[in-house]
Amino acid sequence: MQINENQPFVPVILGGDIGAYSLAREFHEQYDVHSVLVPSVLTGITEHSQILLPRPFEQQDDAAAFAAFVANLGREFGGSNGTKRPLLLLGAADQHIRFIATHADELSEWFTIPYVGNAELDRATEKDAFYQLCRELGVSYPATVVHDCANGSVDGAKIEAELAAEGVPFPAIVKPSDGVAWGQLKFAGKKKVHTVASLAELTELISKATLAGYAGTLIVQDLIPGGDSGMHLATFFSDREGKVRFVSCGRVIVEEHAPGALGNSAAIVAQPNDVAVVEGIRMLEELGWTGFSMFDMKLDPRDGTYKFFELNPRLGRNHFYVTAAGHNVTRFYVEEYLRGGLTGGDELQVATNRHLYNILPLRLLRRYVPRDMKAGVDELISTKQYSHPLYYKKETNPRRWFYILVSTLNHFRKFKRHHPAS
Repeated sequence: MQINENQPFVPVILGGDIGAYSLAREFHEQYDVHSVLVPSVLTGITEHSQILLPRPFEQQDDAAAFAAFVANLGREFGGSNGTKRPLLLLGAADQHIRFIATHADELSEWFTIPYVGNAELDRATEKDAFYQLCRELGVSYPATVVHDCANGSVDGAKIEAELAAEGVPFPAIVKPSDGVAWGQLKFAGKKKVHTVASLAELTELISKATLAGYAGTLIVQDLIPGGDSGMHLATFFSDREGKVRFVSCGRVIVEEHAPGALGNSAAIVAQPNDVAVVEGIRMLEELGWTGFSMFDMKLDPRDGTYKFFELNPRLGRNHFYVTAAGHNVTRFYVEEYLRGGLTGGDELQVATNRHLYNILPLRLLRRYVPRDMKAGVDELISTKQYSHPLYYKKETNPRRWFYILVSTLNHFRKFKRHHPAS
């Protein structure tokens, strides 16, 4: 397919995962427009689609080459005959948001960019800076020690003393402050997030990461007890003046546990969360944030508080839970950035509809629904209030539906291999 020259605007979406496809679907549902997707490689998610035009670019870690490629997309789709067609430049992953912020000056000739700059990204998304913000505002977060890998040394005794002082026991969670740099590392056993059972395991992990070239900081955190269903998330939209205008919250039912996807939500129930709304607004307005953001948090059964983990500077991979519950996220991009601003004054809109977002076979999902959510999830399923972002009726290519069927059923194999017993 090609983008019709009469299409009023074109979303250009960097990435090719389920979150990137969700955005393309949402633009198509809301505005009947086709998007350009820029994955590193073509996969079943981006192939054989009737709502998007894939333009793969493999060397996305070559910033100069990638910027030149994206600028050429701007020239191609930005209109002809002396008139520019509006183009929205969007990213599906953290590295895309960082890339867009870094190259905003040159790319803004062609694109409208609905993201903050590098300084705001540093303060909000570098995890040690985020926890400093939590401390300043009195927002709960897990007990944390920050280890700097820049000097290359690993002093076990010093690390042990720091963990004891901050009250971080073993087993502990270890994750990078700089997720983009971590994603580029290669070493045996690397995961998105690690759980270490002892000081020896922790120091070994630090040594491996340092030898692989990681020079950022590692976050060593208290492992909050409880399963996947203790996880919660909240998606916010702030206007260009930094005023929070919309929020939608959800409770995770089950996450993926394969090493490369650890922590990605597989099923979410959209539902209100008053604590997330209040605390999220406090942090975002302190930051002067604009555009979309998403918080991850976990309910700590030991004291009944929500512990905030991080701020994502974009829509999450599984943000379709927001749209499926009745609030198409693309409306906020278009109204705020292309059509003069959101209507409705400064009023805050809080989503209240319950809806089930799910990418698993229902039989597999039911194995992992916690007891306190079982009745509610069964009701959502029986009343057809559930959605899969790839199940879009406007897609009619049988090869695409075959891929979706196979990938959905493949979760049985992945969960058998990687997921804890239900």
